[in-house]
Amino acid sequence: MRQFSATVVSNISLCRDLYRIDFAWDARAVGPAPGQFFTVRVSDSTVPLLRRPFAVSGYASDTRTASAIYQRRGRGTDLLAARQAGERLDVIGPLGNTFPPPKNSQRCFLAAGGIGLGPVLYLARHLVRDGRDISLVFGARTSAGVPAAGTFDGLSPAVCTDDGSQGFPGSAIDYLNTLEPGTFQDTVLYACGPMAMLKEYHAIAATHQCPCYVSIEQVMACGVGACMGCAIRVTTEATYARVCTDGPVFDSGVIVWT
Repeated sequence: MRQFSATVVSNISLCRDLYRIDFAWDARAVGPAPGQFFTVRVSDSTVPLLRRPFAVSGYASDTRTASAIYQRRGRGTDLLAARQAGERLDVIGPLGNTFPPPKNSQRCFLAAGGIGLGPVLYLARHLVRDGRDISLVFGARTSAGVPAAGTFDGLSPAVCTDDGSQGFPGSAIDYLNTLEPGTFQDTVLYACGPMAMLKEYHAIAATHQCPCYVSIEQVMACGVGACMGCAIRVTTEATYARVCTDGPVFDSGVIVWT
């Protein structure tokens, strides 16, 4: 982990709900692994005071350029959306842990909901590069939340919308529940999305006795484990885990799902 200055390469809208920012830095900063995130000061002033965490959605080692997919949810992300190519960003990272790799011949089933697309997309490309057999499902509320097809180049996801306006009519979980049980044989599951979705994904994994790893989306303050503001309940002796340092990736079996 280190603090460094990065240059905005591009900052574009992928669809009504999602944006992607690409930023590059010098050779001294370490490249991120799938599952990790950066915290970014979204303005050049101290307002807003807190940094914003952004999961890595892609990384090109030759140009040292990372990307993050985000949603405009308030003042912080509104300010980020206004940043232009060539502007500088104050960045800390990479932070957090990573998705465990699949074992031996395991197939990989990946699910993303909404803004959870970023880390899943980065993981999917890593797995494809390593020759893994993957399936990807992406869920959004409406077609307005589905990014342009180029976002998924080479991945061929099953797209689901709650209102049926694009792809499968229903949630990503609804889609998974239509699949034959044999689909999950010798398979490891990965996901990122809303907690309600991850809870159901964990239930599917438990039913089919599959290992399952989820990346948790959580509001963060410090991003380095000091404030405990992002803690979630877990089944281990620690009782609570910090998403920013113990995660954001967890074995779904250790989370207390409420």
